[in-house]
Amino acid sequence: MLQPPPPPQGAMATGAANHAVPCSAGRPKKRNQRRGPASLSVRASSDANTVTLLDYGAGNVRSVRNAIRHLGFNIRDVRSPEDILAADRLVFPGVGAFGSAMDVLTRTGMADALREYIRRDRPFLGICLGLQLLFDSSEENGPVSGLGVIPGVVRRFDSSEGLIVPHIGWNALQITKDTQLLQGADGHHVYFVHSYHALPVRSKST
Repeated sequence: MLQPPPPPQGAMATGAANHAVPCSAGRPKKRNQRRGPASLSVRASSDANTVTLLDYGAGNVRSVRNAIRHLGFNIRDVRSPEDILAADRLVFPGVGAFGSAMDVLTRTGMADALREYIRRDRPFLGICLGLQLLFDSSEENGPVSGLGVIPGVVRRFDSSEGLIVPHIGWNALQITKDTQLLQGADGHHVYFVHSYHALPVRSKST
């Protein structure tokens, strides 16, 4: 779990190693917010007060940056696969299309680095597409192969019984499994913008 370095100004982190959360748990984006290329700088040294952020250039990660800084952490942006492997803790937010994101990760060598980082069981937080890409494949413009870290598939919500897709709006969370990442969030409203959901394959032993 991410622990804010002293003094954290009273903030507490709720992230936990190898947890990932659904898309867009936050406030609605402003339509006039500028989207530009990712700021991909990296510092050579590592320290316990730093979170490494993988911004592959397709989404707005300003709110994620603000949250990390609010908790008292510095941010190191990923420039190369080596930056991923050298990270002590990694956050991967993502907005965009599954196939396009996989193309970027594969072309830059970051796909293999992500697989290796997670294989080493280091702290990882995947948000939205950062979660979906961990699965075997997605139905979005596909099927399209993913990173294959989590057995399962990302599927479009079924709209045959009147469900509006994409799902957009404020909804109250209903926590079905205890996790430190969502501690105290049960019943609170968050804003969602998504058309797909991840379906892990349950092992026979469970």
